[in-house]
Amino acid sequence: MFRKAKAPIEAWKTEGVPAPMVAPTPREPFVKRYRAFCFGLIGQRLDNLTSSDLLADQLKQAGMSVTPGMHRAVTIVTALIAMAVSFVVALVLFRFLLHSPDWYAYVGLLTVLTGGTVVAGFRFLLSSRIDTRKDRIERELPFTFSELSVLASTGTSPIELIRRMARRKHDPAMTSEFAKVAYRTDIQGKDLISALAETAKEAPSLALREAFWDLANMIHQGGNLDEYLRTKSEEVLVLKRIAQKSFIERLQTYVDMYVTLVLVGVLMGGVGAFLLNTLGQRTFGLDSNAILLLLAFGVVPVAVAMTSILISLAYARAEAK
Repeated sequence: MFRKAKAPIEAWKTEGVPAPMVAPTPREPFVKRYRAFCFGLIGQRLDNLTSSDLLADQLKQAGMSVTPGMHRAVTIVTALIAMAVSFVVALVLFRFLLHSPDWYAYVGLLTVLTGGTVVAGFRFLLSSRIDTRKDRIERELPFTFSELSVLASTGTSPIELIRRMARRKHDPAMTSEFAKVAYRTDIQGKDLISALAETAKEAPSLALREAFWDLANMIHQGGNLDEYLRTKSEEVLVLKRIAQKSFIERLQTYVDMYVTLVLVGVLMGGVGAFLLNTLGQRTFGLDSNAILLLLAFGVVPVAVAMTSILISLAYARAEAK
């Protein structure tokens, strides 16, 4: 036997399948308690009423041990809380501080915009986690293929190759993928070909999926495993260089966005506010002072924060490569 069976909850985590709901203790992190609260509120009903294989696959690819219903419940509850807070803040700002005659329109617009932003943020978070896992796996792929090639040249059997790769202490992303294959064969009793195919289906990286499918085909039909692994390692290194070039181009785009939106856009907004003040006019129910306040304490911080987040994410992904 490859290894001892894990505790029930740990076994679920290894498989990337949502674990059964367990009542959180006060010592558990706030995120776990919040997820449990949202699941108990509406998440369980959503799981029973609807099924989403696509969302379930995306959650597995992101490495998130939650059900589709729990994920939707957290998104909905968080959006409602954010909308309530936005409603109060916008009401105080436009009704009592800025005294805008169209305060109700601004309050409604910001409330709806906040809810939409939260929903879009959860979608972006899921996509970002999938991309992060993919990048970590593809960073380790060339070295993993090289190591597999050396082991295969010694005549090691395929199942023993998987077991040895799952026992490694380095390259945690790829080691985790091999551990999933080993778990399916040694704990669940599946054959190696089925275990490779199922793990490939949940992998976020197309390169890894193709590699596992090719391994399964070669084990089934036979082939030169050592030569295939050496060739695959060289192909992945070429893809890695292309990804690094893409990052440089993406970073230049973010810099152009920052200059255009934050510097030029805010400057033009300020000039427009001064012109309104000179003419004694109002726009969208706001005078020049209100526009300058919104630019200084609303638009500028949000624009700088969003640009910084985009650059940080791009840099983190480049470092992972």
